Amino acid sequence: MTKRKEKEPLFYIQQPTFQFPSIKMQETYSSKRAELLKRAQMNETIETNTKQETEEEKLSGTSQKEAHEELNKTDLFQQEKLQDTLEEFETDRRKQEENTAFPFRTERKHSFQRVKSFKEMSIMERLQYLMEFPKQLPPVPCLFIANGNTIKGFLNNQLNEFVEIKLLNGETMKISLKELEDIKMIGLRR
Repeated sequence: MTKRKEKEPLFYIQQPTFQFPSIKMQETYSSKRAELLKRAQMNETIETNTKQETEEEKLSGTSQKEAHEELNKTDLFQQEKLQDTLEEFETDRRKQEENTAFPFRTERKHSFQRVKSFKEMSIMERLQYLMEFPKQLPPVPCLFIANGNTIKGFLNNQLNEFVEIKLLNGETMKISLKELEDIKMIGLRR
């Protein structure tokens, strides 16, 4: 077999040195199996500690009553220790559950606030709404009710104490804010 010689590039292109961003994937996880293994290890260590202590007491040569009393004390102490470790484990597990974000467990907060309907708004709010109406959309025809007269047209401008309305026939009309009783949106009808 012949050895192939690697060819060197014929044309060298200078490339910038890239710094690749560090990718942060999931670093920690929890599973029921891991929790069960952790509990089993904790129980084993506690059991081995109690066995060692009881063997040491037997070897020390104390009387049976004293050994029995000490065993009861150590058992109570070990039970308290076990209870404390289990409580710590449970609180750690609860904290981990609280820290993990599950979309189906957390309450969603609405990102948008509910906007009043046009009928629920006051006259000043309606005027403000019509003045801030997007310019990309065609203006909305409205019924302006003032002194018992109804005027069909578009809100053109709002001055200090007057409202300028562009009528459907193209004329402009000024109405005092004090005289304005109601504004209704009628929309475009065909």
